[in-house]
Amino acid sequence: MDENKTAQEIETQKQDAKQEKGAENPNKITLFEVFIFVLIILCIGLYVSPNFLVKLENRKYAQIQTNAGIFTSKALSEFSSNPKMKASVISKKLTEELNAVNKNPLSKKGPAYSINEKCEGCVIITPDDKLNSISVEAYSNENALLVRTVIQPPSFVTYTRDLTVPDKKKKDDKKDKKDAQ
Repeated sequence: MDENKTAQEIETQKQDAKQEKGAENPNKITLFEVFIFVLIILCIGLYVSPNFLVKLENRKYAQIQTNAGIFTSKALSEFSSNPKMKASVISKKLTEELNAVNKNPLSKKGPAYSINEKCEGCVIITPDDKLNSISVEAYSNENALLVRTVIQPPSFVTYTRDLTVPDKKKKDDKKDKKDAQ
């Protein structure tokens, strides 16, 4: 009888242990469920992130366009107040003045304005003393023209790239590559 009691006691203990494990936390989250949740969050993040990156890049390009506009406005003001001053003198003066105030949005170490030197994220100033004009240009990382202004007192002409419209050049390049194959 002792053997039967001990076998029954062992079985009841096993059943009690199973019931206790089940009763501990019936809503227990499994490792698989956590993995699926992380995977879903990752997929949503990868889907949404390119839009944020493009918007951030466009904000930087808009800041470069703003820097070019500021230079254009200041240069026209200088030409108005000193009509006999040469374009190279005005360019040098304004470049030094505005580099102290404005920042380069793409390169923290680089200047916001440079004279005749191409650099990442800076506005390139090209004075021409013969024509008494100043050319203001800025390019994106992909060497796409963001803004070009030609200042010749008392007027100026400006081209500004619309940042809200996606580049058609990239799509055209893909079509050309397919046609070439």
